[in-house]
Amino acid sequence: MNAALERARHGALYLGGVVIFSTLSFHLWFKKPLLESVYWTVITIAGVGYSQGVDQEVDEARQFLSIVVILVGMMAMAYTVGMLIQAIVEGQLDKALGDKRMTKVIDKLKGHVIICGFGRIGQNLAHRLARHRVPFLVIDPSAESIAEAKSHEFLFLEGDATDEATLQSAGIERAATLVIALQNDSNNVFLTLTARNMNPELRIIARGEHPRTEKKLFQAGANDVVMPAVIGAERVADMIVRPEASDLLRCVGHESGLNAELEEFTFTSESAYVGRTVREAEEKFQLMIVAVRRADGETIFNPRDEEEILSGDIAVVMGPEADIEDFYETCVASVGKPALV
Repeated sequence: MNAALERARHGALYLGGVVIFSTLSFHLWFKKPLLESVYWTVITIAGVGYSQGVDQEVDEARQFLSIVVILVGMMAMAYTVGMLIQAIVEGQLDKALGDKRMTKVIDKLKGHVIICGFGRIGQNLAHRLARHRVPFLVIDPSAESIAEAKSHEFLFLEGDATDEATLQSAGIERAATLVIALQNDSNNVFLTLTARNMNPELRIIARGEHPRTEKKLFQAGANDVVMPAVIGAERVADMIVRPEASDLLRCVGHESGLNAELEEFTFTSESAYVGRTVREAEEKFQLMIVAVRRADGETIFNPRDEEEILSGDIAVVMGPEADIEDFYETCVASVGKPALV
């Protein structure tokens, strides 16, 4: 809770105590009806007063009580109202400064990923990208979803992803990938078409719920289409048809006890292992090179030990996370920090 708002709450409780004390004192001390006691308390604290001059029938005790109630009540009211105003101003100021800082960071992004929709798919994707230190931001119209993204310190924009102005604010012209994970297929198709027109070079990965939507998404400009229902059905079928292979695939990930990872790395001319064989890489690290994709597009699955690693090759490796990290630092990276956490 905002500190000023917390102080305002305490002030309100103090003011309430003054009102109760004053009402009961006037009611019990001077034997006045309860409604008249409440009325007297309200007009006294508010500074209205109950007469233009000093009523001769008012004795000194009643005058003294009036003075105390006016002084204490006015101070309590002024404190409470002041803290409420401060809380409102601070909240608006913090939001404005936060939005400004967020905008500056987003304006500096380049080659980033834009996640449209922060539901279950968007949240899981965001956590995985954050683990791999891939720059990204989230777009979602829901205040609850944005609060969730903010709690994890993700970059975010609260707005409609189908709006061109929102996409421009997210830096779609500078982005490398757009992930469309909205709940509605028609919105996904419309967003795909809009994004493709705004950035012809953008890689678009779109979500589809209904099988007939897949063709429309490709026609609208999507590079890849992911259908969670189809993937889930295939996973269940694998568990039934080939349970052992399914268990092995399930072990590839942080959720498993094996802590195995499946990663891909691109070798450049500055990578240490360019020109050396697959055997040399696998012997040094507890991992396996599953496939190698050549620069000309040729893909070699389960490459032979004598296969050379060339500049421009993309290697898909599987093994423990620590060994994959070492493999990247030793074999792939030339300068800078490794790409994995």
